[in-house]
Amino acid sequence: MKNDDAIYMLGADGKLERVPLGAYSSELVLQKLIEDYPELLSGEQIDPDDPPRWLLVKREAGIPDADQSTDRWSADHLLLDQNARPTIVEVKRSSDTRIRREVIGQMLDYAANATVYWPADRIRALASETCGGADKLDEKIRLLIGSENTDDPLTDVENYWRRVDNNLRNGELRLLFVADELPRELKRVIEFLNEHMPRIEVLGVEVRQFSGQSMRALVPRVIGQTERARQDKVSAPAHKVSLSSFVETCPEWCRSFFEDLFEDAGKEGFRVVPGTKGFSVRAMGNTGKPVSLLWGFAPGSYGRTAPAIDINLSYLSPFENADVITQTVTKIAPFKLGGTSVLTMLLDTGNLKSGRDALKYIWQIGRKIQAAP
Repeated sequence: MKNDDAIYMLGADGKLERVPLGAYSSELVLQKLIEDYPELLSGEQIDPDDPPRWLLVKREAGIPDADQSTDRWSADHLLLDQNARPTIVEVKRSSDTRIRREVIGQMLDYAANATVYWPADRIRALASETCGGADKLDEKIRLLIGSENTDDPLTDVENYWRRVDNNLRNGELRLLFVADELPRELKRVIEFLNEHMPRIEVLGVEVRQFSGQSMRALVPRVIGQTERARQDKVSAPAHKVSLSSFVETCPEWCRSFFEDLFEDAGKEGFRVVPGTKGFSVRAMGNTGKPVSLLWGFAPGSYGRTAPAIDINLSYLSPFENADVITQTVTKIAPFKLGGTSVLTMLLDTGNLKSGRDALKYIWQIGRKIQAAP
């Protein structure tokens, strides 16, 4: 870790503050941050077309090594995403010597045994305990997958847990090594594993901490997403939908909504980027890096019976307070908070006008992003 690394923050008063890179006081501090703010795992860097939204199942999740045995290991965090994919997180500080060698074998032990001795009903029980009961967990699952307004939300939840079980049995996992700084040797091992393990996604996430007199910044960066690994994760090249084919998959009553959305985004200078399940709208930030304003999904995505709009607050919060966005958007249109930081609205014939009005507010934030110095 370079002691002279820093970021510079320009305040509203025009003063420039140098915010130096700092170490975490303990590993527990970083673990607690991931527990409270799993969006620090930077889903958009993991998959820009379909960013993972996180549900914390358990911190310190025990893993046995045989049927009916006591737990032998304890993963720092176990999470699920909207695609029912289990994600195991191991957190280390760069100053911990185990980060160079032992953590690799440790994580592979977790994965090998979790796929055999972690039935979905055990994960469900752990998540229920974390969420404060089965009813609250079911509500979080419905919000996570965007099915709170469907005709049969109970079936949607049960189908989700069947997918969790199938993913476990098929070894469809995600392993995340998290640290303030990952050593070069570990980065190369992560890239190698991610390239040669087609079913398991292996990534590193550096969460660097910059601390100044008046503020604290946390800057995540995902390691291991090589182009070769992206291609090897699928049996066939991922097919991205065209915007015209996306519109055709939507009911006729909402096609003009999306056609107008694409046209208005273009007029604002935003990019509409097709994905494998829908599209994203991106504004270009002052660093040259695009910021995703929203995602659109056709019916059938993640069990949703209607087209949907998602807004990830963690990507917009550097430019507008997340609470302000939530209060404003939910007052305009029937968006609901899903996961930890995603606002979701399922379209119907009665909310198209309010949905258009909500987009006007999001375009305002996009203009602010593009105008930032």
